[in-house]
Amino acid sequence: MKIAIIGPGAMGCLFSHYLSRAGHELMLLDYRPERARSIAEQGVRVEEAGELLTTRVPVTADPGAVGGAELCIVAVKAYATRDALLRSRPLIGPETLVLSLQNGLGNVEAIAGVVPGGQVLGGTTAQGANVVGPGQIRHAGTGETVIGELLGPGSRAAMLAALFQEAGLEARTTDDLTGLIWSKVIINIGINALTALTRLPNGKLLDYPGTRAVMAAAVKEAAAVAGALDIRLLYPNPAERVEAVARATAANVSSMLQDVRARRRTEVDQIQGAVVAAGREKGVPAPVNETLWRLVKTLEASYAEQLGS
Repeated sequence: MKIAIIGPGAMGCLFSHYLSRAGHELMLLDYRPERARSIAEQGVRVEEAGELLTTRVPVTADPGAVGGAELCIVAVKAYATRDALLRSRPLIGPETLVLSLQNGLGNVEAIAGVVPGGQVLGGTTAQGANVVGPGQIRHAGTGETVIGELLGPGSRAAMLAALFQEAGLEARTTDDLTGLIWSKVIINIGINALTALTRLPNGKLLDYPGTRAVMAAAVKEAAAVAGALDIRLLYPNPAERVEAVARATAANVSSMLQDVRARRRTEVDQIQGAVVAAGREKGVPAPVNETLWRLVKTLEASYAEQLGS
């Protein structure tokens, strides 16, 4: 299959590595030409099981150079989704499938504002990866990738899940894409902002009464918002599920903490911010999440002024 992966971050590089090695015709898109040249020269490098594996993947900053793709995987930050799709329109024909495996709320809707909804798929991945440098990542942990179709159950999600499985990546389908995405977002709600603010790895949040209490309160609020929207979560006890994920990924550095360390914009608007906004529409207050959202936004805005920086 001819596949374009939009975004050379941790997930973009990880999926490029696996899908290219499975024999697919792959192109990695990076809208920063200098970085694209660097990755093209050095390859996509994956630290995995004590080895450094290099995969030669074509990289370009010009989507017009790719021609049409059969599948586009969107792997940019959630706040960049719409702009990335607009820039990538030369890749997308009437039969092209567009798959989002991003964090946060609103990604598949943003894609459907550019691409017909019947071509849009979304999902979540529990793969863990950290960026080491341009085109180089550390594969921090394996996990399931779950894929669903925006307009409801169909054969395309099963086809893509099989494609991932054949590449050595655990994958399955879902008939409830909204419930899947919200279930992942609630895990992000409990972990990401707190790790960014405390600079702690995931598991350490459970070691301190303060962070554990805030985690539980934030998750309870987000679950209440989901309930008001009639969204069915994939687990019966959200607080227990988030704690279990934090334990299972104890040494992981969350994507939001990675962003803060690199002084980049985070996805807090699409995680805490989106849940707060949805709560307001339904009359469900989310003051803990609003506080976390405002604190992370302050952190982003004040990188240059922080003591010890």
